[in-house]
Amino acid sequence: MTCAIIGCGWLGLPLAKHWVSLGHKVKGSTTKASKLKLLEDSNITPYLLDLTEPSKAKAQGLFQTELAFVNIPPQGKVQSPKDYATQIKTLVEALEKGGCTKIIFISSTSYYPNTNDWVTLKTTFDLGNGSKKAIVLAEQAIKTFSGDVVILRSGGLMGKDRIPGQWFAAKKTEGADTPVNYIHQEDAIRIASELIEEWPTGKNIYNLVSPDHATRKSVHEAMAKKYGFEPPIWVQPAIKNFKIVESSFKDHQLKSPLLF
Repeated sequence: MTCAIIGCGWLGLPLAKHWVSLGHKVKGSTTKASKLKLLEDSNITPYLLDLTEPSKAKAQGLFQTELAFVNIPPQGKVQSPKDYATQIKTLVEALEKGGCTKIIFISSTSYYPNTNDWVTLKTTFDLGNGSKKAIVLAEQAIKTFSGDVVILRSGGLMGKDRIPGQWFAAKKTEGADTPVNYIHQEDAIRIASELIEEWPTGKNIYNLVSPDHATRKSVHEAMAKKYGFEPPIWVQPAIKNFKIVESSFKDHQLKSPLLF
């Protein structure tokens, strides 16, 4: 299969390398010219693509693909939700022109509002109660794609150099008893790979999170012990606004965040 990884970053690059190892023909985009050789050396056909400046894109061949894996998160501090959604819509149109028939879009559990309880695929967004507008608008843009779509509402991506709690080492932080919604990088790659082998037709949405919703304190202190850094200093309030996202992959033996 010919696959295009739109956004060869922390998740996209190892995914692209994995798909190459499985025998797929993989194209990949980056916003940095300095990274093109790295992609090429990994047997990934490299393209320079910056959707903030579409007129400068040198990536027409990138869009000639059967499947596209889109992993371009919103740049919240420098980009409005509407501009992000417009970029996603522009990308959808380019992929359609290129003959793409399948898209996997990495969304976020920030689609859901803070209910201080469980949320499921049936829970609708609530922009007044914690749902991120950029994610909501981007999902709406992706759904305009004429082909098949898989939306993966991902929890916090962790693994390798992203260790929960490390940034808070020996620092004061709140929310000790707040439940977490994490997904390990290896599990995200595995689930995406399983999907392209057993493709679900139509428009499909899944919650890509570990079914283990441990507390922030238990996770951060487990990581501090495992990786040898100082645990956080917990202050009140112990509970912050939260949601517990029901995993769509309970039977896939996803890693517990206590074992990252």
